[in-house]
Amino acid sequence: MIRLVLVSNGIHLEAARRRRRAPGCHSRPGIELLLWDRDRCPLSAADRQCWPLHLAIRPGWLSLLALLALFGLVRELAIAHRRGAGRALRLLLLWVPRLELLDDGLDQYRDSPRAIDPQQFAAGAPYWLFSDAPAHRALWCSRFDIRELGPLYRPEPVAPSLPPEPPEQQGLGTLLIDAPGLERLQPLAARLPHPWLLMPHPVRAKQSWRLPLAASDRLLEGPPEPWIAHFAGLVVVGESMTLLAAARLRPAGGRWLVALPEAADANLGRLAQALVAGDACAQLF
Repeated sequence: MIRLVLVSNGIHLEAARRRRRAPGCHSRPGIELLLWDRDRCPLSAADRQCWPLHLAIRPGWLSLLALLALFGLVRELAIAHRRGAGRALRLLLLWVPRLELLDDGLDQYRDSPRAIDPQQFAAGAPYWLFSDAPAHRALWCSRFDIRELGPLYRPEPVAPSLPPEPPEQQGLGTLLIDAPGLERLQPLAARLPHPWLLMPHPVRAKQSWRLPLAASDRLLEGPPEPWIAHFAGLVVVGESMTLLAAARLRPAGGRWLVALPEAADANLGRLAQALVAGDACAQLF
């Protein structure tokens, strides 16, 4: 029997890692095969050891696996959603008898999720979710059997790596973690202290900050979490998981600003309000 795990970004991959460590999950019969998007979630050495059988997502592999599922050889599939699924993946979803869902980020906090359509999956299906703000989950999550993965962002994390410069050399500028919502701040950009350290959103369609950088500003690469955890200036986040990262990882007393799009989901807006409530260093724009 084959058990498939399909991941398309770093959130899915981390959810799959923790799911595999859950009691009883690793001991289920059969072999587990990881299908991953090599452009968006590179595998570490530990991942490759955890999943000795791993393949990059390709239409040909999905077609072969769909054929195996038709003959009953693929019995389980863990996936975040079926948005944009091609024919082979749709057939897999139809023929695999056991489906489990993986966290996809902010959707669990949206009354109207963007990626997952809850009605496309059977009620009571296992749903592996990160537990950063479980009290603010949308009501539709109760359709499923929630399996807690623990917080994605721990209150006292050990940063995976330090920024290129020590914190004391970073100054007191603005760290802009690009995401939808930041475009609303552009008319007020003069109020954001320089230097600007801009981290573009990895998905081009979600890049919202369009203002040019000055000579003293910098364009950053890599994961935002180490910068959030060590940056001494103002941290600006929008509609992305960095909203939760900033709430948990920023240094004590660190200032942070949340800018959500005007059309942001109402429940997500309530989550943002709750995160900044009572925090003198936080502001919701």
